[in-house]
Amino acid sequence: MTILFGRKVEMQLLKDIVTLLSDKDGSLTDALLKTKVLLHRIGHKELADWVNDELNGYGDGKSVPAYRVVGARLLGNVQNSAWQFSKHGLPTAHLPDDVRKSLLEAPLRESVGVLEQFAAKPDTSLSIPIPPEFNGLLGKAIQNAWVTSAWTQIEATQILSVLIEIRSRLLDFVLNVQDQLGDVAEDNMKEAAKGIDAAGMFASAVFGDNATVVIGNSNETTITNTVTKGDFAALAKAFKDTGVAEADMDELKAAVDDDDPKAVAETKQFGPKVKAWMGKMSEKAISGAWTIGIAAGGKLLADAIGSYYGIK
Repeated sequence: MTILFGRKVEMQLLKDIVTLLSDKDGSLTDALLKTKVLLHRIGHKELADWVNDELNGYGDGKSVPAYRVVGARLLGNVQNSAWQFSKHGLPTAHLPDDVRKSLLEAPLRESVGVLEQFAAKPDTSLSIPIPPEFNGLLGKAIQNAWVTSAWTQIEATQILSVLIEIRSRLLDFVLNVQDQLGDVAEDNMKEAAKGIDAAGMFASAVFGDNATVVIGNSNETTITNTVTKGDFAALAKAFKDTGVAEADMDELKAAVDDDDPKAVAETKQFGPKVKAWMGKMSEKAISGAWTIGIAAGGKLLADAIGSYYGIK
């Protein structure tokens, strides 16, 4: 009786997650929380990093998965001495490629709970204001008029699409686990999971077919951060010691040189070029091209570069 009860409880957890994910009105937040429990029970708590990011949101400097990047519309208020247009679509062909991309591609860093609230209001949109110092650049392609304010806009339907994508990816993983484990007793859950490639299934479902998640000691690597402010040699050594290629370090050096150190010091935020480099390295950690665990890689990126800039 005890074993049967254990089976019922454990399999019920999987069934609960599947029910929440397969129901369009089921709470994705609740499904993620239950998935976190599942990952701990099958002995793969390191995979919960992704679950935590989805639940808590992706902080600044952290790479946002491709499925969370949506297209945005560039809108603004335009006027001259005779007329005025509100919510006018602004031209972008004249903008530098990196500027145009940053305006028309919006990474959604908010938690799933916040995104669910936005998606629940289909007639609303999410607007992100653009600093007024960009008005001149944005208005260069408009003759005999000027831009007085500008913003990028994301529709609720786009946010809903992202939530559906997260729901679908997580459902694929949970269904695969359910199929592989079968009807196993709760006490045997962790042992049974050793016979399946849970990390591989997770990576394939969540990040794509060509991604791998490095598990084991590399995810638990203890990194001693010896980087001091302004010491790029120490920063380079910290990364090279974990297998970062020389070419990647050359790119980081160029990114550091290109970003404005005064802006970094004032805002306590990494510059755009360094953020882009960090995103690239996070993708390498996910794919296995950088042989360090996702959690350890993310921590090293934030801690080492933060120490270099003196950002705690």
